[in-house]
Amino acid sequence: MEMQGSTIPVIEKIESPFHKTIHLLYVPTLYCNLGCSYCYLGSQTDTGHLPKENKQALDTLEYAVNKFTKAGVLPFNVSLHGGEVTVLKEETLAQLFQFILDYYNNYRSELEKFGFKKDTPHIKTNLFNFHKFADLFEKYQVSISASIDLPLLLHEKYRTNKMGKSTLERTLENLRLLANYPHRKKFSSVICQEHYEKMDEIIEDIWRIHKDIGFDMNNYNFMFGFESELNDEKFQGEYETELETLDGEKQVAFYNKMKETFGGTELEQGLNTKWFEEFTPAFCTNSVNCGEKFFLLQGDGEIYSCVRGQGVEAFHYGNIFKDSVEEILDNAVNKIQKIHNDLGLDEDCKGCSHLNTCNTGCPFVKYEQQNAKSYTCEVQQELYKDFPELSIMAENEKEQKEGLRELLTDNHPQAMFNYKPDDRSLVLPNDLKEEKNALVSIIEQDNILATLYSNTAIQLEVDGEFYPLESQVLKVKREVLFIYSDSQIRLHIHKDFFDVNAKELIRNTLCLMMLRDTKVVYGDEQRTKQEHTFTHQVFYNLLEQKEDKMIVDVTPLLKMYESTFLEGVLNNFFITTNDLRNYHYQKQKENAFYHIQAINLPFQNIEFYWIK
Repeated sequence: MEMQGSTIPVIEKIESPFHKTIHLLYVPTLYCNLGCSYCYLGSQTDTGHLPKENKQALDTLEYAVNKFTKAGVLPFNVSLHGGEVTVLKEETLAQLFQFILDYYNNYRSELEKFGFKKDTPHIKTNLFNFHKFADLFEKYQVSISASIDLPLLLHEKYRTNKMGKSTLERTLENLRLLANYPHRKKFSSVICQEHYEKMDEIIEDIWRIHKDIGFDMNNYNFMFGFESELNDEKFQGEYETELETLDGEKQVAFYNKMKETFGGTELEQGLNTKWFEEFTPAFCTNSVNCGEKFFLLQGDGEIYSCVRGQGVEAFHYGNIFKDSVEEILDNAVNKIQKIHNDLGLDEDCKGCSHLNTCNTGCPFVKYEQQNAKSYTCEVQQELYKDFPELSIMAENEKEQKEGLRELLTDNHPQAMFNYKPDDRSLVLPNDLKEEKNALVSIIEQDNILATLYSNTAIQLEVDGEFYPLESQVLKVKREVLFIYSDSQIRLHIHKDFFDVNAKELIRNTLCLMMLRDTKVVYGDEQRTKQEHTFTHQVFYNLLEQKEDKMIVDVTPLLKMYESTFLEGVLNNFFITTNDLRNYHYQKQKENAFYHIQAINLPFQNIEFYWIK
């Protein structure tokens, strides 16, 4: 059947004025009401011009966003950071929240075309003033990322106000408020040498906050601290020993202590997901070149790399009022590449099979420490062992060499002169990188493929929570669920999804495929792949229809195959129709560029751990 009269939401051809998307942090004030001893921003947070900053806060953000969008650059995330955002007036915060909401609403269709779904503002806060603005935050459904030290006795020691007095009592009062806050929230803690020496106290406080204060500590994450030049200038090395960066061995010991303590408890979900998420590929620290996507805008118009790079010339990209968008973007890419290139490539990295996952780590910390290697290398490798799905791991020497070649090309062009590629390295056609041959372009030109890759056609319902499913080939962020053996799981599939490429609708089937992350080698290619556990098909006429959706209860099916869901092993569930699946393989035969880029299953999927 043709798609005439179809109402299915599909990935449309992006006839868009936007050629680039960026993550935009906005810092309306650098002033902070606290005087934390380890702050890497140094003295920048000590002086503020709040009357001026309140007056210019909205104007600067509005000017910058308009300038970016007019230049074809679409911010996909506009978040508020500091300094401390809550030192601003309530009126100013309300204006900023409303602007961000309006922005997301105005550009919703464009953002969704690029795979982004943002609905509400987000702030980073030290939580000291949370009680003043809780009602305002709730009104705008602001998502909150707070910062509190663990153990709490070190919060009292290091997180003081400007007069050196403790902030702990008020912070805990506000944490109780945050526990009952109805929208997205989490908090994080920095771990340095002195924190490491008090791991038992950290564990006690995690349980105290979870059970006594009532804040769900699954919504929490650790960060490993690092020394900075601006901090040294402010405190003259006063806290050098206590707040020094943990070496790799101690970072791993800390991680293992948390696993040993919280594995198998009600906090295991947080342990296995958010607690150490900052060291996974989902974060900017693992970008090939973070200057391609991440930008921080200050209220005075200055643009830096991120919150870490504020005030450091090597990470200064320009001023939104003085420089063109093109100049700012070029400076960003070139400066980050220069930092990576100047530091060179560590010998350990050259032979690492995880090289194209971490990409040698955060350029700012590398710059501060004058070290070519990621300061969290060892703990990242532990995470990759425990969760191999996180790593784009080279499976043999040939893949490792190709990954090395790619990183050298991107970030270490000088080193390419000394790089001798394997004579048998992978050879790709020169025109593969032409825009017309890119996978997204191929999909845009083919209505059937657009449906096959649709990011709105299928939803997974787990115990009343809905998850829109996307193609694993196109999704920009990986999502892993924990599904319990007593969960109720249903699929909601747009009715018209079954019409596409169907010669006879009655003969079309829903095709469900399950893989698991136990590796096998098969086929003429002898590739190492995830192991298939089952393929199940249901004819269209047997599906339940409700309005414009076909509803499929897959709970009995998953229960039937429960014995194949192994503890600690990731499962990968794919959903498509038989006729769309056939079209995919036919397209592979007809278009080599499509075949190369869609060599893995492209269908909508969800990855999950099965908890018995």
